[in-house]
Amino acid sequence: MALFIMIAMPGLIQSTATELTNAKTFSATTQEGEKMAATFPREPTVSAPTTPIPGIPVPENALATPDGGYVTIPRTVDENGNKLTIHYEVGEKGTGGKIVPACRGPTAGLYQEGANWIVSTNTQRIGSEESWNFPTGSLSGTSVGIFYNPINFWYPASSPNYDFFQVDYGLGNNLGTRHGWIMTYSYVDASGHRQYPWTNMASITVSPGSTYKVDGMLQPYPLANPAAYVVQVTLGTNSWIYSQPLGYAPSPGSVNTFQSYQDQYLESSGSGSNYLSDTNANPNIIKDVSNSIVHDSSLVTGMTSFDTINTQDTSFSTRDVLSPSPLNSIPYNDLQECSSWN
Repeated sequence: MALFIMIAMPGLIQSTATELTNAKTFSATTQEGEKMAATFPREPTVSAPTTPIPGIPVPENALATPDGGYVTIPRTVDENGNKLTIHYEVGEKGTGGKIVPACRGPTAGLYQEGANWIVSTNTQRIGSEESWNFPTGSLSGTSVGIFYNPINFWYPASSPNYDFFQVDYGLGNNLGTRHGWIMTYSYVDASGHRQYPWTNMASITVSPGSTYKVDGMLQPYPLANPAAYVVQVTLGTNSWIYSQPLGYAPSPGSVNTFQSYQDQYLESSGSGSNYLSDTNANPNIIKDVSNSIVHDSSLVTGMTSFDTINTQDTSFSTRDVLSPSPLNSIPYNDLQECSSWN
């Protein structure tokens, strides 16, 4: 079966940028992640174009993008060797929006739990991949939400360049327009505030209980033209690719601090969740090997879990949703840090 590629453009590209006004944005990073990322010194940022270099042919195993550039396809076959049907999607872009208000239970801060993947040093690292099981369950209440973050990593770019990258899935009734599959590329603005622009990956099939393969990476030129943050989400033999130009030339090996975690919050009395645990399994580090993408599980040598309150986020009077775990086999001391509503 031949590789089948589709390009989807929901409306004109120039009309997809959506500004959400009067919306507060809160940190979706973890304190563990920020501390770990801080051990990697900031690198001088080499500027790169955000539009394609003209006249460059599309290489083999790359995918032409509607703006005249291309990105390299991370995976062209599934785990059984079957060819993937690949859809390139432009996606609807936005800035701002509500992101994880804080928990104001017995301890102030946002409730987060997840896994730090222990990764060997390597000069070719550009991203990560894992298998993510979509949990099943239901939410109750008038204002409740969960963000699952199967892919998270950092790059030591200088401000105001993108330095924190996520693949998220948001569910609930208080997330604004940040529902479903989302790719996030974050930076610290000139005033020192962290911003979270994002692309809504709404074309991906939603299948609770199913397992997805999720890839996220920074592709330098010539893997991508122009250099881009590239996400591929695969379900069965269907796969969707989204990309966002970086505006700088990332150095392979500098991507660091790989995590999988969840943010949970609710804002109304009586709200809750009975969602089952999701699973984050089969982690791979993605490498740029002589301008080819290689998945290497041997670089992931272990993991440590965290079950914490992010005390940086204390702006809202909110409570936690009963929190799922990143791996079913990992015990947690406090599955619900915030006390029940009185």
